[in-house]
Amino acid sequence: MGHTTPSPTPRIRLAALLVALEGVGIAAFGVLDLLDIHRDRVVLALATSLFFFAYATLLLATARGLWRLQVWVRAPIAFTQLIQLGIAWSLRDAAPLVSAVLAVTAAVVMFGTLSPGTSALLREVDEQAHDSQP
Repeated sequence: MGHTTPSPTPRIRLAALLVALEGVGIAAFGVLDLLDIHRDRVVLALATSLFFFAYATLLLATARGLWRLQVWVRAPIAFTQLIQLGIAWSLRDAAPLVSAVLAVTAAVVMFGTLSPGTSALLREVDEQAHDSQP
């Protein structure tokens, strides 16, 4: 009745923006892989690109969901950021700058999506959604 729809906090917006940028970056890797197809690895390139595009779609969908304060996005975002931390760890010697960017981005996104303030806001939005159902 007198409920106002909460809007995303700056920390949630930053996390959603970073996840969207990750999705765009992964999609770019898919395009680059398609552009670098060699005759002896066509199937591998197509499969890898398909995986990159599916992963990018997941990231973009979760970024949109986070921006819209949908509760379901927290688990896939946390999972993808844990994968990203693992990738950052594996790149620490070969590409320290890339490793640092991946790790810091994952940490910021994890903080933005799993912090107590975000949890409280998402819980409030979820309760309002349940209260408004007939």
